[in-house]
Amino acid sequence: CQNPTVAQIIKGTYMVSSQNHGKPVYKKSDPTAGAVSVLMYFWDDRDGPSFSGWWFGPKVGGDQVWAYNGNKASPTPPPGGWQVPWDGPEDPTLRLTAAAGSAPAAGHAAMQQGQGQGQNAPAMQQQQGQGQYARPQMPAAVAPRQVVPQQNAAFVAQQEAEKQKRELERQKALAEQQRRRQEEEKKRREIEEENRRKQAEREAEQARKAAELKQRRDEEEAKRKEQAAALAVRKVIQRVRVATPETYDALRTELEEAQVKHLETMGSQADKVSQEATQTLEQTQKRLDDIVAKREEEERRQQEAEKRKLEEAEKVEKLKCEMAAIVKEAEAKIAETKGMEADFSKPDLSPEAALEAASASQQAVSSTCDALTKAEASLREKWLDMGDNEASWQVKREVQDMIRVVVDGRLVMETLSKAADWAKQKAERKAASLAKEKERRGAFDKHDGDKDGTLSRAEVVAFSKTEFDFELPSSTLDKIMRTLEPVEFKKFRSLFQKVAIARSEVRARTERAEEERRRLLLEEQRAAVSKIAADAGELLSEAESTLGRAEAEAWPLATVGPDELGADGLKELASTIEKLIEGAHALLDQVSEKSRKMEGECGANEDLKGYDQSFVPRLNGRHSRSQARAEKILALVEIARERAVRKAYAEMDLKRSASVTAIRTKMGEEGKSGEEYFKSLADGESLSKDRFVALLKGFSEVELVEGQAEKLFEHIVGTGASEMSQARFLELIRLYYKCVKHTVMSEGLPIKSKTVRKLEVGEVLEVVEGPAKEESVGVVRVKCKAMQDDALGWVTIAGNQGTPFLEPGGNFYVCVKETVLTDGLSVQESKTIRKVAKGEVIEVLEFTKKDDALDIRRIRGQAKLDGATGWITVSGNQGTAYLESC
Repeated sequence: CQNPTVAQIIKGTYMVSSQNHGKPVYKKSDPTAGAVSVLMYFWDDRDGPSFSGWWFGPKVGGDQVWAYNGNKASPTPPPGGWQVPWDGPEDPTLRLTAAAGSAPAAGHAAMQQGQGQGQNAPAMQQQQGQGQYARPQMPAAVAPRQVVPQQNAAFVAQQEAEKQKRELERQKALAEQQRRRQEEEKKRREIEEENRRKQAEREAEQARKAAELKQRRDEEEAKRKEQAAALAVRKVIQRVRVATPETYDALRTELEEAQVKHLETMGSQADKVSQEATQTLEQTQKRLDDIVAKREEEERRQQEAEKRKLEEAEKVEKLKCEMAAIVKEAEAKIAETKGMEADFSKPDLSPEAALEAASASQQAVSSTCDALTKAEASLREKWLDMGDNEASWQVKREVQDMIRVVVDGRLVMETLSKAADWAKQKAERKAASLAKEKERRGAFDKHDGDKDGTLSRAEVVAFSKTEFDFELPSSTLDKIMRTLEPVEFKKFRSLFQKVAIARSEVRARTERAEEERRRLLLEEQRAAVSKIAADAGELLSEAESTLGRAEAEAWPLATVGPDELGADGLKELASTIEKLIEGAHALLDQVSEKSRKMEGECGANEDLKGYDQSFVPRLNGRHSRSQARAEKILALVEIARERAVRKAYAEMDLKRSASVTAIRTKMGEEGKSGEEYFKSLADGESLSKDRFVALLKGFSEVELVEGQAEKLFEHIVGTGASEMSQARFLELIRLYYKCVKHTVMSEGLPIKSKTVRKLEVGEVLEVVEGPAKEESVGVVRVKCKAMQDDALGWVTIAGNQGTPFLEPGGNFYVCVKETVLTDGLSVQESKTIRKVAKGEVIEVLEFTKKDDALDIRRIRGQAKLDGATGWITVSGNQGTAYLESC
């Protein structure tokens, strides 16, 4: 192998170790411990034909490989044709040979490598012995190496021939190697020459750049000196800008000296810096003049402030003295009033004397409090008069202390007033107690008829009857007498209490009996209310059931399209649902009546108040939900009725279009105009309903069921009409075209007749006559009236090559922005018929007219949705589009 690294790795003896992709895998037998594993294996074309063949590598199918042979047909590793490396050229020196005494077809091979010149026979022989490997069928006792017998002449001749062949290949390899070295030497010299040339160019470029750099540095140095000189002067200018009146003269002199010193060095910047200096001096002088003026003004203000401060101090001192006098007077008043507390607080005073002393004290307190209130108001007023200044701030604490004396005095008066009030209440209670005691003594003496100091049984009964209007039961009397007898005056209060308790117990028993009677009556009344609630609940359940049936009937309205039900089916279904809703409403009305009845009965009876709230809220909730269900169903029914009307209109409109097509076809066949055809049908000035119905039934292409022709007549003319005027007939059969490609309108049928005017794309034309064929060029033309300006003439429908100029339509608009349908041209003076939703299609009955009041364009049209007729705005005065041609 020519690659020494690969040769060292793969050289050796190989033996079969396993199989891969149907062929044997050979492993190198290497006695060296820790040596890398080397395998020879086959890989099929599952990864592509370029990867199929025999490989040397450390692992079957691994990413690392050393050599490759593309011979896919060989059952064992090929002896030659190996590429080293695997994607390089073929290495002729890498050879595999089978071990002596074994057949290659059985899977045995041995490798022999040429190591270059200078190899002798013994070294090669050893190389060969080291490169042998044995097949797996060989017995274990047989050694993998075998020595070729010298007596075998054929084998020796074969070895010699192979040796000569290898020598020849080696010579060729050496010659090729010599040729490559010469080419590499030539390339090396060319590269060295190119490098020398580039080096010379680089040196020249470096010299040029150095010269430019020196020139630039000289210029920069000169510029730097100018900038440094200018900067030195500008620093002085900057100090002049912030000069004060005290430093201005010195800084100005310094600036002039700096200008003289750096004048020549500044060069081109001298004029600019000089201007800056002059401007700065002027600005600074102005600023300093302002400063001096401000200082003078400030001094004047300070003098005025000092004067004002002195005046304020004198005023504050005067007010403070007045406030001190007020406080002194208040303190004297407080002390005087407080001294009156001893007059009513003596423990040995009679109730009358204590009441008199407390009342006098309260009057004095009230008078003192009024005086203190006035004093506080006066103090606060004088404090405000002091103003907000330094002198008032200095006496602030003193003033607050004065006010606090008055406030605290009022608190003392309040405490004194409470004490007097308490003494007064105490005296009153004591007086009342004495009076009560005297009253009880009088009552006892009154009922003590025998004046023995005690009350007998008869006297106790009389006492009860007189004082309580209560006849004492015998048992109660016995109990009282056992407890209190003898009933002396000291037990009179207990007697009073016991008789009162006995009377209360009797009354309580009577009240309990009355309460029980009222309870039974209340239960009956509640039962009656509950019965009303139960009846209302049953009615609600029936109403809910009815609404459920109505919802089931209404389900197709929400899920099935109008095309499946038809107009009559929609109307019939809507009527059925409405009857169910009417029944449900009647039941709900009864529920409302019963709820009102419950509320009335409970509101009129004090004992039943609030009892209706156990039923009415739930009933009202169910009633509201049922009412909402009914309204929802009715809304769906209303939508269904609208859909029925629209469906009926759409069905009639389809029949109308088919009828118009048939009539115009018949007119074309007979070559008649609209007026002529009407006269041929009409009976005088109008076309009767019967004649029109007969006309429609005569058209085989118009499919009409029984009675539909009559409905179509009414759809066109109006409900209840029996005749159709010529104007209505002509309006019915009007045909419009829309210009889709620029063309011209001419005066006659011939295409070369005089031109009336050009037609623009989008213009709408009404057919007056035709279509007719222009024989000279073979095109069909129609006589039309332009709706834009009423221009009349013939126009080609399509060219003789099929290019269309006109297409049917132009009398239909689509709503692109929601607007309204009104009953008149003027928006301000007309009434709204209904809203027109985005996407609705409008058939034009009268083309664009202008509403001068609002400067907008409007048309009169008929909604294809439901046949509603009125005026609609095409575009607003700000350019907003509401309708577009379709």
